[in-house]
Parts: sequence; C-alpha cells; structure tokens
Amino acid sequence: MTNKSLTFIEISVPVCTRTYGVAPCIASIPATGAIKCFNCRATCQDRPHLNEADVTLRFAKPTEYRPDDIDIVSASISEVSFTPSTISLGENLGTRATLQVTFLDHPHSDAGEGFDKYLADRDYDPYRQGTFWGKFRARFPYLRGRSITWYTGLLGQSLDQMEARRFVIDSFDGPTPDGKFSLIAKDILKLAAGDRSQAPVMNSGFLVGDVTNVATSLSLSPSGIGNEEYPASGYATIGGKEVVSFTRVNDVVTITRAQYNTLAVAHKAQDRFQVALRYDAEDPADIVADLITEYTDIDAGYIPLAEWQAETEAYNGRVYTALICEPTSVETLLSELVQQACLCLWWDDRALKIKLQVLRSVLTDVARFTSDNTLENTLKIKEQPEKRLSQVWVYFGQVNPLKNLTETENYRSTAIVIDQAAEDDYGAPVIKKIFSRWIPQFGRTVADRLSSIQLGRYRDAPRRSNFDLMRYAGTDVQQGGGYRVAAHSLQDATGAAVDIPVQVTRVEPAPDRFKVEAEEALFNVPEEDLDNRLVLIDADNLNVNMRAAHDSIYPAPESGNVITLRINEGVVLGSAGPAMYALVIGSWPVGVTLNVVIAGRVSGAGGVGGKGGIMTA
Repeated sequence: MTNKSLTFIEISVPVCTRTYGVAPCIASIPATGAIKCFNCRATCQDRPHLNEADVTLRFAKPTEYRPDDIDIVSASISEVSFTPSTISLGENLGTRATLQVTFLDHPHSDAGEGFDKYLADRDYDPYRQGTFWGKFRARFPYLRGRSITWYTGLLGQSLDQMEARRFVIDSFDGPTPDGKFSLIAKDILKLAAGDRSQAPVMNSGFLVGDVTNVATSLSLSPSGIGNEEYPASGYATIGGKEVVSFTRVNDVVTITRAQYNTLAVAHKAQDRFQVALRYDAEDPADIVADLITEYTDIDAGYIPLAEWQAETEAYNGRVYTALICEPTSVETLLSELVQQACLCLWWDDRALKIKLQVLRSVLTDVARFTSDNTLENTLKIKEQPEKRLSQVWVYFGQVNPLKNLTETENYRSTAIVIDQAAEDDYGAPVIKKIFSRWIPQFGRTVADRLSSIQLGRYRDAPRRSNFDLMRYAGTDVQQGGGYRVAAHSLQDATGAAVDIPVQVTRVEPAPDRFKVEAEEALFNVPEEDLDNRLVLIDADNLNVNMRAAHDSIYPAPESGNVITLRINEGVVLGSAGPAMYALVIGSWPVGVTLNVVIAGRVSGAGGVGGKGGIMTA
C-alpha cells in the first residue's frame, strides 16, 4: 500500500432500454424526428414508451499512476470541493453537505454503455463534432435528484475498499466557454426540503356544488378525481375551514362534520377538498420513516428502520400524535420531531444510511481525543454563550389543527421549566418557546421531558471543540458519535485536568486529515425508568379512559410495566351524562400494575331529578 491518492466520481444517468423504432417504440424517421434519438428523455420521440434504467458513468482525477483495472469514461475531473453537513443536536435537520465537482471538457467517441447506440447511422464523426460535456448537457438536462458518488482512496485499493460518499445532484453549470462543467450536489436529506416534498400531498379535487352546514355528503370534481387522488376513508379539510372524517365511493363522499374542534360551516362550490395526514400515537422512528418514504424521493433502502426502532424503544419510550391538514414541508415536520422527540437525524455519507439517534448522555469510557492523538496545535475549545437557556415553555394539546402553529390560545396546556439558580447565576433569563403539534392532551409527562432535556443541555452553554486527525493513521471518528475531549485548558476549580463529553457534529475530509467539529454534550437529566409510566390529568376533563390516555403518549403496555394515573389537586374529572363514566380504567395486559392516585375529584353526572309535588298526610 502506498500513500498515492485516487479520486473517482460516479454519476447515475437514466438511459432508455428500448431500441429506436422497435415495438413498443413507434418512433420513425421522418415521422417523429430527423435523426434517431440518443436513448434519453431529452431526445425521446415516443415518450409514452420511454423505459429508463440507470447507467453509471465513472470519471477520474488525472494522475500518472491511475490503475487500469478501474474502468472510467475519462480522467476529466479538475477539482472536487466539499462542505460537510452539520448535525443539529435536538433542534432541526442541521445543514446539508455540498459537493462540487468541476470537469474539463474534451472530445469523446460516443461509444460505450450509456452513450450513442446508433453510431453507425450517424453522418458525422462524434469525436470531431462537439465535446463530451456539451453533448452530455444536451442529453441529460434533468439531473436534479440523480445519484452521484465520490470515491477517495489509495493506490492499491479496489473501488469497494475506498471511502465512498453519496449525494444527489442539485444543479449544474456549463460547459463554459473555457471548457468547464460543474455539478453541485447535496446530501440525501436535501430531498426533504420544502421545494422537493410536502406532506400530505396536495389534492386537486373540489366541491361540485354548495354544501350546507348540516349536509352529510358531497361530490367531488373533476369527474374521476376520487379514485385518482383520494383514499377510501380518512380525514380531510374543506376549504381550509373545517375538518371532517370521510368515507368515499368514486366521487361521492360521506362526511362526519366538525372534527378536531372545528365548526360545521357552509361551503361553496369550488372549495377544495384536501386529505389530512394523521399520525395517531406512533413511535417517532415510524413517523420519520413514513414521512421520508411516502413523501420524498429518498430511497427506502437508506433507512435502517429496525435500528431506529430499537433506538427509540431504548431511549425515548414515547409516542406522538398529529393531524397535518395542509401540505407542509417534510423538512419542517422532521425538524419538529427532531426537536420535540429529542432526536438527531442526519445523512451518513460514508455508511450510506440515514442515522437516527435519541439525545442522551455520553458514557465515561468512550474514546478520548487529546493532544496525544490529534494533529499538533489543532485542538481548540470555544465558548457558545448564545446557546444558553434558563426557561423552556412547551405549548401542547393543540386544539384546532387548522390554526397557526404559534397561536398560544390554540393549545390546552403549557409545560414550563425554570432554572431559577441559572438565572441568579447568570443575572438574566433566557426563554425558549416550543409549539408542539405532536404532543397531545394528557401529554404533560412528554412535554416535561422535552423541557427538562432542553434545559439540561443548555442551562450552561455547551462549548464547541475543533481538532484534526491524521486521515490514514488508523484513528477513526464518526459523525454523530459520542467521545471525550481533554485539553490543557480544561480544568476544574482546583486546576486538575478534566475531560468533557462531546458529540461529533461535523467531519470534513481533507487529503491528509479529517477536520472535526464537536459540541459539548451536556445532559443533566435524571435517567428514566421507562417501565414506570405516569399519566397526569392536570386540567378538568370529561369521560377519561385510562388506557386510551396512556396509549396516546406511551407505546403499548407490557407485562412488568407500572402505570400510574394521577389526578392533580383541584382537577375535576366529570361526565357528559349519567350513562357515561367519568373515569374508565380500560383493558390491560396481564402483568401490568395499575395505580390511580386521586388528589382532585372524580364526579359522575347525576340524574335529571324528580318533578316535585305536594306532600300530604
């Protein structure tokens, strides 16, 4: 093995598998075109029968020692620049990685897989007419979202032994007059951005005629739209004003009015009928996977769902609920879940997987980075005072999902955690507000957990660490990984050396090193016993089912769980009528221990009473 480096780029392009003029392709000269196509979408003369399959084109950075056993189209790579992604720890999706590859233009024979299948029929010499990237631009203008892979390795390695990082093409430029063609790519999660993906999908159906405020059915237009765009049942909004549940047969829809605390109102012909997306008490791993696989173009093969589920089961132990009434950026929805379920979500461009991790403390026996195993004079620690918090307010129990997410009056409850000692220590409060569509009524324990984790992480501002590692020295670092950092400047009050827990948020590969950025992973939150679950009733309510309340915030109960329902002091559980119980315990698996603590009052509804009369002796 030598230290001579190699760079390759692979681009995935869609090429038609049909043969020009051979059934089912009906293209012919001169009826559909003056010359045969180039088996690509841009030059296709029979779009209905276009049948695309991916072909991989590989390019190399020119070197005198490039091995002959790795096939390439050309050694035309001029420059590769890379800006790595940055993980946001429990806040949002962070920033996307950017890869820019610049190629130099050149002549090409147009021969080989993915190129011109009809060379023998052309009346020109492709090597003398035009250039490679000029023809490529004309044939493949629809590159956005296509896969591109960047390989870096050493002479003596096979391609599958090299470091591979995968991205999706975002844009391109050129070829310029000086013969340069550039591709700009982003990491896979770029496909979740609002200009690429929305959930739920926008519907195009609308009401045929007016609908009164008491009508229980409606018809959709245009004809046939029901079967084309709408499920057989679900929830929907009419004109953005009312939520209904519905069942559908063809274009005829039967509706149940005024759902989710909206009002039954009259609607006009042409009002839109939009399907709502409903998640009902689901594991955050399952919600994230569904949003990505159903509403973006991200390949499901990038999602290790079983790993995600094991992670959330071990460290989260909660379920989340939402009704999303209008098409919303998938990136926005994922960012909300990252924050409110206390997650990290990022694209691992080396493992070629989307990673999901629940925020938690870093162990004490993990790998340590010190001046002994980092490159000389690269280890630096920086304060981040702008990240400090002393109060966290979580608004939860959304009332009406059609209203603006930040309207405070649209939430039943607020969980507020204040660190008075922090405010005394620092001399001023710093307040963070979180508006949660995902935490339902009775979800105070979930909201309290969110507030506690936010404050546990940011009561004292976490420091940022930067250091470089030798690239091929056997020292590895994983983005998202938990480590410890020690430096001469890190000391306790006695001057004794200490190390700090960190989570790696950014790794930038350079030819000879990895440039690493990490954030101090403060986690001053008590460890949870996920087998002991508290359901807290903290406001007056009617007809509460203990099992339903539990299932709205926790996974299904199992033998060995201890479930405690607590009705807070001053809270009244009542009933809407004498035939209904104020509190129903519900059905539970064998082996589950149930506790009911009533510090408030449980009061069923009384009867209508007698009519009275005159007493006689």
